[in-house]
Amino acid sequence: MKILKVTANNFKLCEDNFTISFVPEANKTVEDKEFELNEIDENLFVFKTLCFIGKNASGKTTASELLSLVYDIFSMFRIRESYSILRYWDKMVNLDITFYNEGYLYRYVTDLCKNNENNTIVFKNQKLYKRIYMKSYARMIFDYSKYEELKLDNSLPEDTSIVYLILKNIAFRGIYCPSRDEIYSDYAISFNIYRLLNNNNKIVEAILKIFDEHLDGIEMLEDNKFKIYYNNKTSKEVTSKELYNILSSGTTKGFGLFTFVVYSLKNGCDLIVDEIENHFHKSLVENLVSLYKDKSVNKNNATLIFTTHYCELLDLFNRTDNIYITKYDKNIHLENMYKDYDFRPELSKSKKFYSNTFNTDVNYDSLMNFKKELM
Repeated sequence: MKILKVTANNFKLCEDNFTISFVPEANKTVEDKEFELNEIDENLFVFKTLCFIGKNASGKTTASELLSLVYDIFSMFRIRESYSILRYWDKMVNLDITFYNEGYLYRYVTDLCKNNENNTIVFKNQKLYKRIYMKSYARMIFDYSKYEELKLDNSLPEDTSIVYLILKNIAFRGIYCPSRDEIYSDYAISFNIYRLLNNNNKIVEAILKIFDEHLDGIEMLEDNKFKIYYNNKTSKEVTSKELYNILSSGTTKGFGLFTFVVYSLKNGCDLIVDEIENHFHKSLVENLVSLYKDKSVNKNNATLIFTTHYCELLDLFNRTDNIYITKYDKNIHLENMYKDYDFRPELSKSKKFYSNTFNTDVNYDSLMNFKKELM
């Protein structure tokens, strides 16, 4: 299953018809097909990497939260993040999602409403449309006049999506890593993921050595009991809280995030990372992005979706249609570097950002006013 396009209305501060597409619009070179695009069916491609970049408070996190909500629907068929994402909302959110699954194209439309009694999100006015995919349809996948509505026997609870009737099984089809660090402090989550990956201790050791050369490994003895192995041949048993205090914040986040990266690459699960550069050296982030471009590593068509302030990361992109620039004036909206700017992909994207081509520079007057207040 791969998501092809998401359109939302009434989601937070986003403009109407707020749209994120995973499908390339620019021409596809041989090199692009090798390093930039996943071919999920004959002549049907999605991006290997997708980026949101913009000023502070321009909507990057909001865009990633929208995708988190969508992947909850397609993974658990419910919305688990309802409290954190929609807690201040009293509007009905509309979603229009196009996705591919096992030789067919689907369009899923639903309204989301908050049930204030139990703080859950319920699905209203759900509809599902379908058409077979053929190579000749590659340029018409969003021509919905060719889709036929499915008449489904829906006796599901109101907080459950009818997507369940197509995908059937609960599975991680997308993982969201927010910028806040608390998500990484529960080491049991990471070790339980490695259990799903047949307890591959060599991967654990390899990740730890990236972030702390003094460690040989960590073993989970119980849910709240761990053993640290140092490269001087000593070891120490600790609780989860003690482990969090012993390891650096960079090691903690690195171990947690790269665990999700391993699961994503091994299972073809899309990964969303808000502020990918947080705590990490620039070259490490560049290598993380490059993992998804490498066919020998990314064998199962996983997509890395991330927000960033690192303009230099964009120079790793050979394409421009997988780069969204977030803007916020009256509402949050997206500009696509390919569609909205006359920009040759071979040029340095970071230099264009630093020259304020995309109007994303820090407000100079605000900086000068801050300086004045310090005088």
